Amino acid sequence: MPYDSEELLQGALAKYPEVIAGPTTEGDGEARLLLVSREMGVPTAEQGPANFSLDHLFIDHECIPVLVEVKRSSDTRIRREVVGQMLDYAANAVKHWPLSLIRQALETRAAQENTAVEAMLAELRPGLEPEEFWKAVDSNLIAGRIRMIFVADALPPELVRVIEFLNEQMNPAEVLGVELRQFVGGTSVAYVPRVVGRTTAAIGAKNPGGRQWTQDSFLEATRARCSPQEVALVERLLADVDARGVKLSWGRGATPGVGGWYNIDGHPTAAWVLNINTDSPTSKAYLVFYFGDVIERKVPDRIEAAATKLEEIAALKHKIADARAAGWRKYPSVRLVDVVSDAHATETVFEAITELIDG
Repeated sequence: MPYDSEELLQGALAKYPEVIAGPTTEGDGEARLLLVSREMGVPTAEQGPANFSLDHLFIDHECIPVLVEVKRSSDTRIRREVVGQMLDYAANAVKHWPLSLIRQALETRAAQENTAVEAMLAELRPGLEPEEFWKAVDSNLIAGRIRMIFVADALPPELVRVIEFLNEQMNPAEVLGVELRQFVGGTSVAYVPRVVGRTTAAIGAKNPGGRQWTQDSFLEATRARCSPQEVALVERLLADVDARGVKLSWGRGATPGVGGWYNIDGHPTAAWVLNINTDSPTSKAYLVFYFGDVIERKVPDRIEAAATKLEEIAALKHKIADARAAGWRKYPSVRLVDVVSDAHATETVFEAITELIDG
């Protein structure tokens, strides 16, 4: 059903950014987003005032700035004006956004939510030092490696054609649209996204060599990067999907990534994602539990049982508490080194997976 106001649509997006997180042109459903700010100011001159106001600024797990503009389908500007508006924002952001402005915006949001920026970044990219994270964000911004996303309750065909054209022509910048419909039943609201712009031509243009991780290349990178104990955990996770799962979804990102899919309540669902995190010499491989996807299967009891197991792992305890408080719409993560340091923790991971997939 239509949104009563644009503010409702924007609020839903800020609260549940996972609905627009993936897939991207280069990825396959692994992207995760951190909200930096709503109404993010964009200057039009170096050290100038913020003459523009972007609806949302996110940063994804690959340190890519994500610019989001939101319009209801009833707004006539959605057909043409919103495209020029977004390109204005993007062009000026790449040229005039100092990294300090983005960091300050995230610090302000962290203070409002009574948390620490370091905790936010650790949830988005475990094992990557904050300064390394910000260096990567700055490098992406300077290189124009950004993502522009148009969000609406319904995307008109004219806008879809423009999004597809821009995404096929622009590189390394990416342009996508997300049609975010809401379905209301009593006190419950479900958000169902549909991504546009991820055409075959766009994927080919942004991945000219057809780059995609495979089991061989992923394990090669893992063995070069991780300890023997971590490698054993990775191999066991992959074997677990082969034995009782549905598929392994290999990533297309700059760092080696793979998702483990299982049947959950009769539906193929991503239960976890591994990332070997090769961004810097100090970054660590990590495992993410995809509670935010699993909760869409309406199995909170199963997630609770898995979470109760996982919170026995010290490094996950507070993240599980945060996910529980958010109605399981979060993606708690843990570094592999923190799992393999305790034999009990390793077994706990597989016990938790069993709780998720057994009905």
